[in-house]
Amino acid sequence: MVKRKICNIFLLVLLLFSAFSTSLIVVTPIVKIANAEDITTYSHSSSYLSVTTPIPEPEPPGPGPGPPPIETKPVINWYDFQTATGVSKLNSQIDVNQEYKFCINITSYQGWDDIDYVNITAWFDNGDDSTTYNSSGNLGGNLNIFLQYENTTGTANYSMLWPDDKVTKGSFTETVTTDHVGSSSSTECYNLTFSFIPGYQFRYAPGDGSWDYATNAGNDVWSWNFKVSVTDSGEQASGPSTTSIIDEFGVYSYTEIVSTGTVAIQGIPGENATADSSITINTRSNGNYSLSVDVDTLIHETHSTANISNQTMWARGGDLTKFTNFPGSGPLHFYGSSTTYADADDNNSTKTTNNVDYKCNIPLGQLSGNYTATMYYQLITQT
Repeated sequence: MVKRKICNIFLLVLLLFSAFSTSLIVVTPIVKIANAEDITTYSHSSSYLSVTTPIPEPEPPGPGPGPPPIETKPVINWYDFQTATGVSKLNSQIDVNQEYKFCINITSYQGWDDIDYVNITAWFDNGDDSTTYNSSGNLGGNLNIFLQYENTTGTANYSMLWPDDKVTKGSFTETVTTDHVGSSSSTECYNLTFSFIPGYQFRYAPGDGSWDYATNAGNDVWSWNFKVSVTDSGEQASGPSTTSIIDEFGVYSYTEIVSTGTVAIQGIPGENATADSSITINTRSNGNYSLSVDVDTLIHETHSTANISNQTMWARGGDLTKFTNFPGSGPLHFYGSSTTYADADDNNSTKTTNNVDYKCNIPLGQLSGNYTATMYYQLITQT
């Protein structure tokens, strides 16, 4: 979605014309030869009297309105948030581990060297649109981004100030273009693109169920808000000035079990034997989550009836700090439960649980040999 500001300038020229009119008194002479008698009265009604008031000379017109005033603040003409191929994702959800870009068209009427910074901050609103970037209670690399274009030294520099590794900084482009409104001698206009790749645990943001497509607004809770700010140094003004816009996008949920390790236990009948070593479970979830494990009945390698119940198996790890035996009718939960969820990870691209231990209470008289069972791990992201 492309958003534009178009300024229309009207030039009104008023031309005043003055006209002058003149009236002339015309009298037609009448000559009569009188009879020989006294003439005492004579009436005449064929003459006219005219009074003229001339139209005053108008004042000469002043100078026209002239060119539009030069703005001191920079102008964000349009912006968008897009996929790498140019599809707008404003007010819609994106996938983790894919490239996206902020696109901005900016005009500086004082010249581009006056532009010091273009800052892009983005943050998960955590269900409250009044939340701001890296605010208290909403800290973390999976919750905030800070991208910056810095132009204070004459050599532009693109950097990602936050986070350090949960988001990957992509490429940056800077293209000179034209603003037909401003003065050709001082106006400079640029297209900028800032690319990045959100990590696997970049916070899930479904929105509030009905996206509001109003531009330059933050009005959908449970979304990512972003703010673009352009700062002018104020070289030809009373001081620095900043122009900003805000908008939103969402993020789809992501859930992955990366690795679980192999459990190996050795013991004799009657022994509560512990696995040779702890295993590590690596998972990825970009929302609140639960992680559980279940195990089948252990089957003897050659005697299919010489089995060991899974209720003899015990496990601990994650938030399950004490060894607990499998109930035989469901899983054990390392995080959350069948109805609750652990809080999303704010600061890592992968969740590492490295304190997972297993043991088996081998029944007395159990047939010797190798027993195997399938283990089932389940990671659920709350949506």
